[in-house]
Amino acid sequence: MDNKLLKSFIMLAQSQSYRQAAEKLFITQPALTKQINLLEQELDLSLFERDNHGAKLSVEGEMLYQNALVLDEQINHFLCVAKKIRTGKTGNLNIGYTSSFLNIVPDIVNSFNCQYPNININLIEMSSIQQEQELLKGRIDLGFMRKSEEDHLSFIPLGKDFLCVVTHPDIKNKKQTIDDLIDAHNLILLSEISNPELYHIVSDYLKTRNFDKKPAQYLTNVYSVLALVGSRMGVTILPHSIISFLKSNFSCQALIGYKSEWPLGLVWNKQLDIFLRTEFINSVTENNHIENSGSQVLKR
Repeated sequence: MDNKLLKSFIMLAQSQSYRQAAEKLFITQPALTKQINLLEQELDLSLFERDNHGAKLSVEGEMLYQNALVLDEQINHFLCVAKKIRTGKTGNLNIGYTSSFLNIVPDIVNSFNCQYPNININLIEMSSIQQEQELLKGRIDLGFMRKSEEDHLSFIPLGKDFLCVVTHPDIKNKKQTIDDLIDAHNLILLSEISNPELYHIVSDYLKTRNFDKKPAQYLTNVYSVLALVGSRMGVTILPHSIISFLKSNFSCQALIGYKSEWPLGLVWNKQLDIFLRTEFINSVTENNHIENSGSQVLKR
């Protein structure tokens, strides 16, 4: 049914005058008469009783009037939703993130939700490697992750993360180098099962420093790792972002050298035209979530 016919029916029912209804609809009386006749033909019902004084609803018209009001409201709502979708104001975004972004993702999402309250954000924690695969397959729309070497993935830098050797404050010795510190204490690390990406990052770094043969105790939970470090049972190596997020009182010294740091940012698949994605990217760039200096680590 043409929505114009429905509106003409409602307006004539309320006005009970072809002239007044036509004026309110900004059409001519003959055009209104034609629309009412078309509606009656489509429904195979006589909707109005016409006389010299105007037009009143027939019994059938009275029975349909309230339903027409409800239907008109539903159509208006439908068209409003369609307009919002067309202009990028409502919908869903699936966004991946790594633990390195725990300090800033909540602020970014809250800021975006203030601008676009009808857009639902589905956050999914996964490694950068997993995000890369999901972005290429189109299963997520954006990702907060390490910079990818994939040509199809665009990248906006948001900062960097770096490895730290984490110790109990009493263990720190300013005369010791970091290599001496690692060499002199037990290594307590997160296992490959719990965090494959971090496991390989730490393993690669230890290999560059010739510590790949050093025995280590592997645990599946970061809190368990820090509990042992807090008991002076050894030292660990973790990304600065994790220590910063946990706001712990451990001593944290940045590691220097090959594979000790990596760029982080917002990533998306430029080959896919993802609905609403531009609004989110613009929100990130316009609300000063991008660090002023490329040397800064992610922070609140």
